[in-house]
Amino acid sequence: MLIHAKSLSKFNMNATDGELGQLDDFYIDSHSLNVRYFVGDTRTWFFGGKVLLNVDAFTDIDPDKEHISVNATKEQIKDSPKPDDAAPINRFYEQELSEHYGWPAYWSVPAVPAASGYGTTTAAGAPLIPPVYTPSPTETTEDTKAAMRTGAEEQKIEEKFQQHVHLFSLDELKGYHVHAKGGEVGKVLDFVLHFDKNLETENWSVRYMIVDVGGFMQKEPVIVPMQTVKEVTWFDNSLIIDLDKEKIEEAEEYTTEQTITAETEKALFAHYQLTPYWERKKEEG
Repeated sequence: MLIHAKSLSKFNMNATDGELGQLDDFYIDSHSLNVRYFVGDTRTWFFGGKVLLNVDAFTDIDPDKEHISVNATKEQIKDSPKPDDAAPINRFYEQELSEHYGWPAYWSVPAVPAASGYGTTTAAGAPLIPPVYTPSPTETTEDTKAAMRTGAEEQKIEEKFQQHVHLFSLDELKGYHVHAKGGEVGKVLDFVLHFDKNLETENWSVRYMIVDVGGFMQKEPVIVPMQTVKEVTWFDNSLIIDLDKEKIEEAEEYTTEQTITAETEKALFAHYQLTPYWERKKEEG
């Protein structure tokens, strides 16, 4: 099943003992592009705002009624560790969350390398949320300012940050500039999530992004496969993709009211001259 992130964020969440609130955002694994957490806005039920819920906690989805079920009680969710809006999600917080709910730690399973999950040649090269510079105790204010201004120091911060941050918010990427071969092509409007359910596993992943390639005051959305993303750069709010600018601009215009069918996907990959993800899975498996 393919569904827009914007549409899914309107779904109501149902705990095992009643309605919980609405979906608000999604945290994605930068290595595999799998959705790791749904962000729930529970302010209509209790004061405290947003909660993070592992995708494995969602047991059923009803697109017609716009409901999604959570295998947890309202009290469990109310008492769960809450994310810090001012800081990225780190492994320590994830461990707390897993222990609270009794969820298995997904990171104990070897991660799929980024290059095989998306990107045609390289993994995503930059952290997907801006790092916070932390000065050493011996630094003066002027030292700190100088360090933040230098490219070398910025690179060091970026490398250190990338070692720790592996999750990013889809909301964070909306509005980012998209750069292709040949120049900037547009801005990110939305993402399309893929819910893959078979007899053994359930998996949520980011399959496509919707890019606005129109000019001033004119929206012309097109679909771009996420597997073409090479790099995300936080310092200039950009995504770099491995496609020709002209190829993207020549893609068939898409509206969010359209249903993405199997035929739509086949035509899309044929236009971009890419191996479809379902064939890549066969080759990798």
